Amino acid sequence: MATTTTTLAPGLSRKLKKVLESRTDSPDLLASLNTLSEFYADNIPQARRSLRSVIEKRALSIDQEFLLASDPVQQALDRVEEEVKALSECCDRIEKALSSCNASTADIISTTERLQQELDITLQRQEIVSCFLCDYQLSNEEISALREQDLNENFFKALAHVQEIHANCKVLLRTHHQRAGLDLMDMMAVYQEGAYERLCRWVQTESRKLGDTDNPEVNELLNTAVRCLKERPVLFKYCAEELANMRHNALFRRFISALTRGGPGGVPRPIEVHAHDPLRYVGDMLAWLHQALASERELVHAVLDPDAVIDTGPTARRFSSSMEIESGKAGSDLTFVLDKIFEGVCRPFKVRVEQVLQSQPSLIVSYKLIIQLEFYSYTISDLIGRETAFCHTLWSLKDAAQKTFFDILKARGDKLLRYPPLVAADLSPPPAVREGVSVLDEIIDTYDSMMVPPSGKKPDFDPVISALIDPIIQMCEQAAEAHKSKGIHSSRRSRVSDSAQLSKSSVDVILANNGTISSSQSSETPWKIFLISCSCAIQQPLLGHESAAEYAKNLGNMINNHISLTLKRSKHISLPFKKTIINIYMKIPFK
Repeated sequence: MATTTTTLAPGLSRKLKKVLESRTDSPDLLASLNTLSEFYADNIPQARRSLRSVIEKRALSIDQEFLLASDPVQQALDRVEEEVKALSECCDRIEKALSSCNASTADIISTTERLQQELDITLQRQEIVSCFLCDYQLSNEEISALREQDLNENFFKALAHVQEIHANCKVLLRTHHQRAGLDLMDMMAVYQEGAYERLCRWVQTESRKLGDTDNPEVNELLNTAVRCLKERPVLFKYCAEELANMRHNALFRRFISALTRGGPGGVPRPIEVHAHDPLRYVGDMLAWLHQALASERELVHAVLDPDAVIDTGPTARRFSSSMEIESGKAGSDLTFVLDKIFEGVCRPFKVRVEQVLQSQPSLIVSYKLIIQLEFYSYTISDLIGRETAFCHTLWSLKDAAQKTFFDILKARGDKLLRYPPLVAADLSPPPAVREGVSVLDEIIDTYDSMMVPPSGKKPDFDPVISALIDPIIQMCEQAAEAHKSKGIHSSRRSRVSDSAQLSKSSVDVILANNGTISSSQSSETPWKIFLISCSCAIQQPLLGHESAAEYAKNLGNMINNHISLTLKRSKHISLPFKKTIINIYMKIPFK
């Protein structure tokens, strides 16, 4: 066996070893055997000898099939190769053309890049110039709105732009562009002044229209124009004066019409219809003027100071201070306009009130006129200030009414003192005392019921009482002196018979029955009692009124002095007689 192994050829030995070492379960071997089984049907020696040729034929057949199948692909690849070659040639031509163009357009490209950079810089500068023109120049539309078109919102927008440019120029002056800033400021100043003058003329025209109607309406455009004109005080004053003149004439016409013609269709009736009633006549004129002042004040505020809040019941100080705080000189401007408007009605109103005062009204009517004029003087002064012509007229008329009242009192007192009455037999107060006390009581009721405005106060009432009562007391004293000096009591006792005994006064009877009374004392006591009686008659109505409390107190002191003096000089009279005398003439319990 060993000899047989040694005799094998080396090649065979290697093949055998390779066969023995090969694995029969490998996937490749299994696949090969599987393929071999497809065409190797019979396992015979002839088949095994021709196996190699069969396999080679099989491989050759497969290769032919592959070649036949890949022939279209090869043709396609050939066509692709031709196209790629043509494309390559085209790219070469393009590259040559580009190289040629690049060489010929290098200057153009560099110029284009330079121009692009310049374009960017120009666009940036254009944007800067546009912003500058917007901030420092007016557009053609704005210039047209300022100079040619009718006044509307575009005009005020353009004017606001002018003011904004003017403010921007002030900023420009702080830079190194001062000359440009000055030129622009001059240009804008021309536009601005022209616009303000045009605006002033327009407002004056609108103000004239406001004077044509009694109750005009103020549109928003006029308010905007006035707000703009406040930047120019001189032009604003011109417009305010124009408005004042128009409303001055309109108010004068309305006042004269209200006096003479009345309202539309005669309702309300003309004020002068009641000229025979001084109190109503003057009251109607004052009420009409007060109502007109309220409407005119509202109109003036709406036109000249539309942003202010109107307070319907301010005092003059509150009015002035609030306006000065909110709008500077606006308060004085409004007061000036109202003063100008009501300046025209001062004279016709003053003439008519003076005619009423010259007609010598009654004492009560005169005093009521004083109260009426004083109330409206305070009320109207609260609305427009006391330094206006209309308020000066009211206060002067109030002083004139007061002078008329005191002149009537003085004439009344002089007449009483010129013709003092005789003392009555019963020593009762004369009718002049009762009449004066009745008038005083009515005057006190008028004084207590008077209305007092918030800024005013009730006037001092003591001068009125003194002017009315002092002459009456002096009259009583003159009558008592005359009664004492003429010895009325003694003469009457000598002339009167027994049948006339009933006409003697109670005091005369008492004194006649007292035999111990001297003649001088009996003539002095009655006139003292007469004075006490008159003083008590004057004092009694004053006790219930606070306004006359001080004067009533002084009268009481005077009465007490007279009583004390009478009792001291009549010590010889018995106490029952003293009580009887005081109870009769004082009408009050004796103390």
